[in-house]
Amino acid sequence: MKNLLKISFAGMLIASPAFSGGWEASRLDSSMMYQDGTYAEVGTSSISYDITAKTQATAGTTHKMAKDQTRTSLGFKMQYGDFDIGLTNYLSGAIQLDGQATAAHKAGATCPTAGAGIALCSTVPSGDVDMKSLALLGRYRLNDNISFLGGINRYSVSNGMVQTLSGYYEKVTGDEMVPLVGAAYENKEIALRVELLLQLETDMSLTASTSAAKAAPTTAASNSKLTVPQTITLNFQSGIAEDTLLFGSIHQADWDNAQISIPANNGAAKILTEFASRTAYSVGIGRKLTDAFSVLGSYSTEDGGGATSTDPFTLTDGSQSLGLGVRYTRDNMTVTGGYSYSKVGDVKVTKAVGGGLNLTADYKDNTVTGLGLKVGFSF
Repeated sequence: MKNLLKISFAGMLIASPAFSGGWEASRLDSSMMYQDGTYAEVGTSSISYDITAKTQATAGTTHKMAKDQTRTSLGFKMQYGDFDIGLTNYLSGAIQLDGQATAAHKAGATCPTAGAGIALCSTVPSGDVDMKSLALLGRYRLNDNISFLGGINRYSVSNGMVQTLSGYYEKVTGDEMVPLVGAAYENKEIALRVELLLQLETDMSLTASTSAAKAAPTTAASNSKLTVPQTITLNFQSGIAEDTLLFGSIHQADWDNAQISIPANNGAAKILTEFASRTAYSVGIGRKLTDAFSVLGSYSTEDGGGATSTDPFTLTDGSQSLGLGVRYTRDNMTVTGGYSYSKVGDVKVTKAVGGGLNLTADYKDNTVTGLGLKVGFSF
């Protein structure tokens, strides 16, 4: 039963949902901190977004609004007596959108509202913004059952770009340190572990340059800000039969208080997102088939902000996901692969543009799929 500890949290990561609330891309994975001795890992995942919408600009046809992504993570930890120290790097946030590609009208901050002019505009932005995280983690084992975690997570955004109906925003850059704390209870005889992680809400000052349109010169916009949300994550696992493990998680992110704000400047209108807080639940089963092979299956669900929205950055109303994974162990190496399929909720986004007219984006019957591979080495 003790060996089952090694198949759970890694399997949860590989088979986790490919889509999350706000603009969260990947969550902090602390599972390496429970590996014995020195440990290193590298992971990669390919996320395919079949997220399409109809807008006035698409003339009744659908257009793919979210870009596909590749995410890579690295982790390393060392053990010193009762202390473990780890370092991990991962993609924590992403805004990868292609909404303005559908619009014939891209110049200026005001959409034409006379006659058929509105059909030239799209309310969905285009964007190329990544937020990366470098987390330094520490774990102290008080005894065989109880341990405490703490650390610093450095979030950074570099040279991001967003283009909306109302302006062009480039050179979006910033970084901030965010503290995190946690605790865990373990009983290795029954492969039990319960871990609680808390990351505090923190404001990140941004630099950005804006203009009314991409072709126009940009000038710096002061007082731009991004807020990293407070998150609480409960991870749990327990053996429920010989060579069989139950595992899961609850992840709550306070997106209501974690928005992106860029003030009006140089002809570009103000950006202020309207992300809604989300809670995600995941449960799965891991089964050890042989000393070398284990298989995992999981189900995840995340609530949404409602079937209607006025936020152009909204693409879905929650999600439900299925995940499958397999883990192979040989000597000091482990290889975990997984697949996830997410069905995302329909949502209709409506944006008032004046003259009693609205722009809409109607998202229906959309899905997200993910493929992942993770290789770990113990020393």
